[in-house]
Amino acid sequence: MKLLVFIPQTFHTEKSGYVFALQETELLDAKTTSNDHFYELMKIVQMEEVKYSVKMKSKFVSVKETFIYYYAYLCLIPILFFLKITNKLLPILKYSSLGLHLNGWLENAKWVLINIIQKKRITLKIGSYISATIIDILFGVIVLQLSLCYFNDISPSQVLLKNAEAIVESLKNLIQWLMGAPAGLKLNYPFNNMLGKFFLYHIHLWWTFLIFMTPVMDFAFEVLLLFGRLGITFQISIASDLLALISFHTYCIYVYAARLFNIQLNALISLFRLFLGKKKNPLRERVDSCQYKPDQLFVGTLLFTILLFLVPTTWVYYTVFTTFRLLLTGFSGLLARLRLYFQVTPVYAFIKWLFNSYSTRNSIYIKLHSQQSKNNIITLWMTMVTSSWGRTWKSCVIDTIAYQPAIKWSEILNSIIWGQLIYPL
Repeated sequence: MKLLVFIPQTFHTEKSGYVFALQETELLDAKTTSNDHFYELMKIVQMEEVKYSVKMKSKFVSVKETFIYYYAYLCLIPILFFLKITNKLLPILKYSSLGLHLNGWLENAKWVLINIIQKKRITLKIGSYISATIIDILFGVIVLQLSLCYFNDISPSQVLLKNAEAIVESLKNLIQWLMGAPAGLKLNYPFNNMLGKFFLYHIHLWWTFLIFMTPVMDFAFEVLLLFGRLGITFQISIASDLLALISFHTYCIYVYAARLFNIQLNALISLFRLFLGKKKNPLRERVDSCQYKPDQLFVGTLLFTILLFLVPTTWVYYTVFTTFRLLLTGFSGLLARLRLYFQVTPVYAFIKWLFNSYSTRNSIYIKLHSQQSKNNIITLWMTMVTSSWGRTWKSCVIDTIAYQPAIKWSEILNSIIWGQLIYPL
């Protein structure tokens, strides 16, 4: 069965509702890989409309499109220049939330400007991103002004150092508590004392570094204020970097404790196989049988006993700082997702969808209108249905923005059990 499409001469003078819908829709996609006749009809209708609009275009419309074209082109030149710089610095910027966001923001601006130049109009995706950027900047200006009023007579670096000092003192008190008998646990005193002093020395080094970096931080905050004026998403990125800065020593202690716990756990598993007369074959990735000598069994038993009595001490530090790591990682992940939602807030698309615009329709509803058995003619009634809000939102996100991956709880739980590092969500 073939679908014959006929476009009459009155196409542009007497447009029906479904013709308007096919002409304006931006969400109708091909439902099959081939022979989707309604999708082909939409392409034909839109192509005919483009040809007609070129013929009937007024001088005012031509001037407006020319202005949009050259204005977008002029904005694109500095965007490409700064994007080239950030791409070269990306091996360094990837360690900073602000650096990654700046690079992504430039990529988004490049995509929007190129599409405006090519299409010479504001589509749902472009309009949604522009509206989201305007809201982003407005929120950013409001938050920045409130922050400046609150910290009017206080240097931002002093605020950072004050909070960092409170964190350092709390950590010192916590480690000193762990060096005793935390919750009544009987830990290995020499090993516990060694770990506690090592971690306290590390905290002291980090605090000394922050004090010496105070003049540099004053200048850095002035630079950060410039980025903060670009929107609340930049401010969220700055907050994420500051959180990582003041908690860096906590992360280092977590890495030490996790690595030590992982080494001890793997060593205990390997030594336990010794009692069973087995060993792991890394080449074939399997466990093979093995005959051990008495001296090997003696040394293995001795090492197993020593490690078994040292594990509780390591486990206490690992549990405490893994909890801190989970809290900090969870908060950083929350900030990253909050920043994403500010970028993809589709106010423009929501207004279009709320007023049932033709551009937000994505499916076709067909029902039988009449049937003449004598002439074997079937008349169908067709209308386009507005897309759901969820699908409209997803369809209006520009191509350069990627959603945050789903949280893999099983991998996180496995990392906690085996002492593997937990990476940002």
